[in-house]
Amino acid sequence: ELGLRTIAATTYEMICGACQQMHPEESYREVQRGLRQRIRRCEECAAAGRQLVLMTKGRTRSEGDDCPICSLPLPLDSEESTFQACCMTKLCDGCILAAEEAGMY
Repeated sequence: ELGLRTIAATTYEMICGACQQMHPEESYREVQRGLRQRIRRCEECAAAGRQLVLMTKGRTRSEGDDCPICSLPLPLDSEESTFQACCMTKLCDGCILAAEEAGMY
């Protein structure tokens, strides 16, 4: 998607990277018009000093990917976590090490 929408034969609307709204092409300075959508700001947002909205469509990991003890995300490397058959859960090796040092494992 180019972030452009045809309004009339020669008029376009462009998405502002700060307020995430469609504005006519005239709402942007010449320098801003040439920028990509995620770094383009309309004159109103630029004057107000509004920050760009970043990482709005990124991927997030589900809560099932968190260690149930420390609530930190489990490492992507499967050798850094251990599946516990007794409770059918996956624990990070940091929690297993802490349990061993505390004499609980």
